[in-house]
This record gives sequence, structure tokens and C-alpha cells, in this order.
Amino acid sequence: MKNIIKLTLAICGMLFISCNSETSLQRYFVDHQSDADFVAVDLATSLLDARTKKVNLSDDEREALESIKKVNFLAMPLKEGTKTRYEEEKAKINTILDANKYETLMRFGSNGTKAVLKFQGEEDNIDEMIVFASNGERGLALVRVLGDDMKPGNVAKLMNAIDKGDVDIGAIKDILGDVKID
Repeated sequence: MKNIIKLTLAICGMLFISCNSETSLQRYFVDHQSDADFVAVDLATSLLDARTKKVNLSDDEREALESIKKVNFLAMPLKEGTKTRYEEEKAKINTILDANKYETLMRFGSNGTKAVLKFQGEEDNIDEMIVFASNGERGLALVRVLGDDMKPGNVAKLMNAIDKGDVDIGAIKDILGDVKID
């Protein structure tokens, strides 16, 4: 009987230690999916496959696209009466992102917008990238890119191709539909 009690206590102790009260980024996304103050979009890159096969991508850009498995987008547009909530949510996100498991790749900002790019994994083989941007007049946006061994240089080339208009992101626009974030 004593052995059963000791075993039960040991298992409870391990469960207690393994449970973490910190909110994860994934939990934050799940908790805010159906929140009326937020706009949430989850995109599997397989939705883009048909469109990107028609686009002329370099080998590096194609490798970058193929390394991305899923993109989660969450935004809180600032509206009348949501300024306090905006500040609270911004603080929660910063607390999550300041955890030791995320490395800062860069910080940037202009015109009142502050943004940070963080990652998890090795510097040359990233498994998760996070972009968090906030603006005291417009709101906040959080983008989580999940993948396998993403190479920052290749992802940067893909982002430049998208920025220049070399890659058709019509599939994303179709999915977003009439969602407007001012």
C-alpha cells in the first residue's frame, strides 16, 4: 500500500512539475480565435500550392515556400473603447515573446509602428518565426510562421519577391475575403 501511495505521489509530482502556468503562443492564438475584438486567419501553405506552381520562383524561393507548413495571423484593430484592452493584450504578447525559447532576429519600426521578428530553432534552420507589430493608433498584429528547417536567407528572398509583386498572393486575398484591418 505504501508503494502505491509513493508511486501516486511521484506521478502527481512529475505532472505538477511538467505543467507550466505560462501561456504559450499557441494557447494565445487558440484563446483569441473567436474573440470579437480580433481577426484570426490560419493558412496552410498547401492552399497556395496550385497558385505557386504557375509562378516562376527561384530555387531558394521555392525551397523557402516548401519549408513553410502553416501561417497563423491574429490582429486586433484598435477601435473606440478598446485602447485599454489593446495595452493589456500587447503586454501579454510581449511577456510570451520574452520567454527564453524565442530568439530576437531583429527589431524595426517607423511611423509609430514597432515590430519585432523572433524565431525558435537554430539560426540557419528555423522551426517557427514570429512577427509582432503594434501601433498605438491602429492596433496590433501577430503572425506565426511554422515550418521545417526554414532558412532565413531563403525566406527573406521569398518575402522580397512577394513585396515586389513577383509572387501572386491572390489565394491569401481570396481567403481573407472582405476582412479589412485599418
